[in-house]
Amino acid sequence: MNMLAKVSKLNHPETQVRNEAVENFLNLLKAWHKLYWDFKLLGSRRSDPDRDTDEEELNDGVGDMKNEASENQSDSEEFKVEKLLAVCHGDPNNVNKPGLYSKVRWKGYGPSEDTWEPVDGFRDYKEVLKDFVESGYKKKLLPLPGDADFICGGPPCQGVSDFNRFRNTQVSLEDVKNKHLLVYMDIIEFLKPKYVLVENVVDILRFAGGFLGRYAIGRLVAMDYQARMGMMAAGSYGLHSFVCEFFFGELFVHMVQTSEIYLVYL
Repeated sequence: MNMLAKVSKLNHPETQVRNEAVENFLNLLKAWHKLYWDFKLLGSRRSDPDRDTDEEELNDGVGDMKNEASENQSDSEEFKVEKLLAVCHGDPNNVNKPGLYSKVRWKGYGPSEDTWEPVDGFRDYKEVLKDFVESGYKKKLLPLPGDADFICGGPPCQGVSDFNRFRNTQVSLEDVKNKHLLVYMDIIEFLKPKYVLVENVVDILRFAGGFLGRYAIGRLVAMDYQARMGMMAAGSYGLHSFVCEFFFGELFVHMVQTSEIYLVYL
């Protein structure tokens, strides 16, 4: 995954690589979509993304936070926001308070002093948050439903592989690795891409009576995808091992014209 991310970044500088739990990524997509809705951005014009813009340059145009403190405020040090840099969903401060967070660059402080602050804390400074969200909307920071042409991914193979002697053969979804398949399908259902590719070892068809394989096909067909299955030997395509990989290839029946490609690797 790390090598893949580095190669993708070198070949396509505009590629955004995120290292986070897949559940957090799905929650981020939904929370970001809600912000678009709250600020009435959905349906408005979106410009093409700047190919040379990285995540920290996303919001250079965001101004300083307005000082709305009362005149009788204490003389304690006052922090002002210079700009918002990024957004994530989870618990970046490790305080057991998961939610939607934004990375803040404080005025008069360097990058080493950047902090993750909960978006709920910006209720009194909606203009700053709105500017950041509008900038992300125009630059297509995160995909909206219908934006993605192609999503590629799948759950880790350790939960189903025959080489794992300790896999849970009785209740397969109790393994957190296998649960990734459910979240992956939820991402597909939310983003509604044209094409989907699900990859795993062939044991996914044998493990627990083929439950996970049947579940994947069932979810995709229920979402109006036309599904095909196939098996390929990795050794026949330049890899050093002769591992057989199983693929689900899907085509969404109701196609929508889009311009972006997002790859989701689990």
